[in-house]
Parts: sequence; C-alpha cells; structure tokens
Amino acid sequence: MLIFFDAEMTDLSADRKLISIGFVSEDGEREFYAELSDTYQLSDCSDFVREAVLPNLEGGEARMSMRDLSVSFIRWIIGFEERVQLATDSLQWDWPWIEVIYAEAGTFMLESSPVWVDMKDSPRRLAGVARPANTGDGKPFALQQTDAFNVAIEKAFDSGLRCHNALEDAKANRFAWLATKGSQ
Repeated sequence: MLIFFDAEMTDLSADRKLISIGFVSEDGEREFYAELSDTYQLSDCSDFVREAVLPNLEGGEARMSMRDLSVSFIRWIIGFEERVQLATDSLQWDWPWIEVIYAEAGTFMLESSPVWVDMKDSPRRLAGVARPANTGDGKPFALQQTDAFNVAIEKAFDSGLRCHNALEDAKANRFAWLATKGSQ
C-alpha cells in the first residue's frame, strides 16, 4: 500500500527546518499529521512560508515535538498489517525528513525490535538509522509530475483542499495519483 506524504518547511535552503508533515494511506482511510513545536522559530521562515504555510497550520493536538512525531509516526506505520511504501512528489525536499524521523525515533526505540530494519545502506548514512520492517526496502515511490498529474492536483485544490497544508497536500497527491494511475 502506498502512503502519500508531504512536508512543509521554513524555506528551500540547505538549513531548512521542518514545520509540518502529513501522511494519508492509499485507501484514504488512515491519516497522520503533525506540526512541530520545537524545530523552528518564526524568524527562520521565509516570507512565502509566513504568508502561505503558517496560516494553514491547525495547532492543538497536531503540535508536538520532533521526538513525539517520530515515535508516533513509527507506531502509526507499524500499525499497517501489510507492506507500505512512502510516496512523495518531492524526493529532494520532502524525502530527507523521513530519514530524520527514522533517526530520531531510533534513539528512543529499541532497534532490536522485530519491527526495525537496519539502514546502514542509507544514502545519507545517518548514524543509528533504522526503519520499520513493513516498509520493505525503504525506498520511496516517486510520484511523476506529468501534465495530467498536475491538472489533477489543481482539481483537488479546487475541490476545497488547502494548498500548503502538509496533510491536504498529501491528500492532493493521493487524488492525483489515483486519477492518473495508468500514466504513473
């Protein structure tokens, strides 16, 4: 099963910081969303992020520390009784956050647990990185941004999804993938 995800961050620089991340299952029945409370400051955010991303944050129960996000996300992924693969439209910007989340969770969860797989082959070679065993080879599924996919994304936002909310962007990616599945 694919798990679509999107991340919002302070800017698109090498020292960007995670603001929020959202996940939705291929069947649309399960979601996970978090807004970070300890990874960034308002002064870290670009003008674009202040105008387009921050107003779409939900606050409340969605706000959590990176540690809580990491552990909660791993538990959520492990809850799938089948093999899952994370799908993103942004390998360059969004995918690195998955390895950061795995690394953070790995410092708090026992890597000897049967739900963890060693990731010494990780391209980023983060120390102590492990991933849930039900993620198979752990490689991301790269969504192809074809013209048809981009039109479907626009339809998703026209139907009421908020652009630049990580969970709703993930839902838009799911919608577009389902609409263009044959051309992926």
